[in-house]
Order: sequence, then structure tokens, then C-alpha cells
Amino acid sequence: MGIRRHLHQRYNLMEVGSGSKSGSATGRTYDTKVFFDGSSPISRSLKAIGKEKIHRYRGTIQPDSHLLDSIHDRLVTSAVIAKIHTIDWTVELLKTDTLLAGMRVNWYGLLGKRFKDLFGHICGPVLSGLVGLRKPNDHGVPYSLTEEFSSVYKMHSLLPDKVILRDITNSTNPNYECPPVSQEVPMTEMTGKEGERRMSKVGMEQMLVSMGHQASGAVTLWNYPSWMRNLIPRDINGEEVPDPVDMAALEIYRDRERGVARYNEFRRNLLMIPISKWEDLTDDCEVIEALSEVYGEDVGKLDLLVGLQAEKKIKGFAISEAAFFIFLLIASRPMFKRLEADRFFTTNFNPKTYTEKGLEWVNKTETLKDVIDRHFPHMTAKWMRCSSAFSVWSAPPDKTNDIPIYLRPAT
Repeated sequence: MGIRRHLHQRYNLMEVGSGSKSGSATGRTYDTKVFFDGSSPISRSLKAIGKEKIHRYRGTIQPDSHLLDSIHDRLVTSAVIAKIHTIDWTVELLKTDTLLAGMRVNWYGLLGKRFKDLFGHICGPVLSGLVGLRKPNDHGVPYSLTEEFSSVYKMHSLLPDKVILRDITNSTNPNYECPPVSQEVPMTEMTGKEGERRMSKVGMEQMLVSMGHQASGAVTLWNYPSWMRNLIPRDINGEEVPDPVDMAALEIYRDRERGVARYNEFRRNLLMIPISKWEDLTDDCEVIEALSEVYGEDVGKLDLLVGLQAEKKIKGFAISEAAFFIFLLIASRPMFKRLEADRFFTTNFNPKTYTEKGLEWVNKTETLKDVIDRHFPHMTAKWMRCSSAFSVWSAPPDKTNDIPIYLRPAT
């Protein structure tokens, strides 16, 4: 919310729409038909946001003016998040040149960003990317996320047990330096209303620098955050409710309850070779011993989440190969195509919907670092050494490679 208000104050995204117009608190006008017809994932979420505030007058939707500004900013922000997720976060999670090329082709096509910026989307999805197509294509299946997708995206092992706050107040060096640790705060103190108050005192700048210098956990066995094993639930008002939750156990239970296939059957369904013994899954003797103790020698009983975390990783991958298959099928090109099936990335990816300034915001943003630079212009120069904000900020930058991305050997 603070960043959105900052966006309003610093960048006045004003442009006139057309069609069924409605005014906003900042003087902008919008084509409300575009926002609320419910035909795409973003449209459905925007409609849900405004359903209690929208009233109809002679068949014309007339949203509250502040709501329209909020919805437009959410639309632009959603597009920026989708782009960063595609070409920045994903290539850090799966750090290979092959994935880097593939994700950029998803957004820009084989001809690349420079060609698309100059000539627009004129050559179809292969050469110009999925974003900017003339009309959405869901390949006969309405946009959806499967139970399997939900299951493989359970990555709570990435979360730490404590937040390491860094001291950024006493440095006078304009060049990069690793900020010293000021204190370590248990994650239990950073959740709920107490956590909100604590983070407000810490401030956005110190939180970003601190999180940037703290590595995430590995998605592997015996690395689940301990504070989530005794999680205090809260209601919609932020008040604590009784009966703490063991999130690790609950995630196993949910997969079983929903009928998600066990690990070996999951592999068969993806046409992957199933395992026949624990040694096919991992070469870690301690893991093999633990799996044998829990499941016996029946590899078919292995729960999906346990198998995904025990599986040997491909070099450069933070997730398992089986999880990657689901990622390819659901998040990227072949099936539901979250970009290709959404009209806000196809038919309505234009200035009329986003406004000129809003579309410029989306097109010029390439990474999370770009977003940080807009709001904290000196932060990354002083506190970030690496190439991507999703890396540990003290890590060295990626090596320069003069070979064009599509001509590099597959890695």
C-alpha cells in the first residue's frame, strides 16, 4: 500500500480512456468494461475487489473513483509482477542459460526486446512472444491452476527461522559494502499485528537491504522452518485464534485429502521414469535410512512433498525435476499459458487499458532491481553487489558473456 501511494505521488499515471468511461480521484478516466467483464484471471480478481463498491446505473458500471485508481494501479502492478516473475525470479530459481533464453522468449519472442520495442508484436508468439498477441488463446481449457501445481509450489523451506537485520545507518562509503548485522529477530516476532508494528519501526529500506543479504533456505528435507511447525493462526482482523497449526503436517494431509498422486504415481502421470528403490531418488544415505524407516521398502507410499524435497536436483535448479515439469506445463507455454490465456496480456495489453504511462511502466521494468531503483534510487548502488535482487546481494555479479543467449550451449 505504501509503495502504491508512493507511485501515485511520484508518477501521476494520467491518460484518457474511451468507451464506458468513469472518472477517478486523480482525474484519470477509464474504460470500465475492460476491467470488470470477468473474462480473464486479472479481470476476475479486479471484479472481486470492487464488487461491493460497484453500483449500476442504466446498465453502466460506475465504480467509486478511488476504487478505479486502485484497480488501475493493481492492473499495472500485476503485469509488472508477472513480468518480473517470468524473466527475473524464475531464472534465479532455475539458474541456467537455457531457462534464461526460454523465459525471455516467452515474453519477447526469439527476435528479442529491442525488435519488439521498435516494431511491436508483429510476428506471432514464436518470434514476438506471448505478450501482445491480438487475442487470448486458452487452447480449449479455461484458465486454471491444478492441485498438482499447488502441491509443487509448497516452498516454505525457503523461509528462514529468523530475520537478520542489518545496520545501514552509519556507513559513509558510497560504494558497495556488506552492512553489519544489528540484530537477529525470530520470525514469530515478525508475523501478525506485532510483526506489522515491528516492520513499521524497522522501515522499508532496512528491511529490503536486510532480506537482500540473507540467503533463502534450500528446498530440501529437514529444512522446514521450525516456527511454521507451531504456527498461530489469525482471523481476518489479525486476531490470534486457538489451536496452533503444524503447517508441514498439514501440507502432507492436504495432498492426501485432495487425492493428489503420491510421488511415484505423480512421476508416472508426467511420463517420467518412476523410482523402484530409494537409491533412485537420492544418494544421501541418511535420507535413504529415514525414508525406509517411515515408508518401509514400498516406494509407492512416498508422499509427494517428501519426494520432491528428497529428489536430487539438476545443477543450477533450486527445485526438483518433477516440480519443474509441472512448472513447465502450468506456468509456461504448453498448456494453460497464463500469459497467452489472459486478455490483459494479449487483446488489452495496450495504452487504452493500461494508459500510456502505465504501459511504459510495464515495458521498461525488467527486474525487481528496476522497481527498487525507482523508489530507492541509491539503494542498489550502495548495498547490492549481485546482478539480480533475487540473489544474495553480497554475491559477485554474473560474469559477462559476449555470446548471444540463443547461441550458447545448453546448460
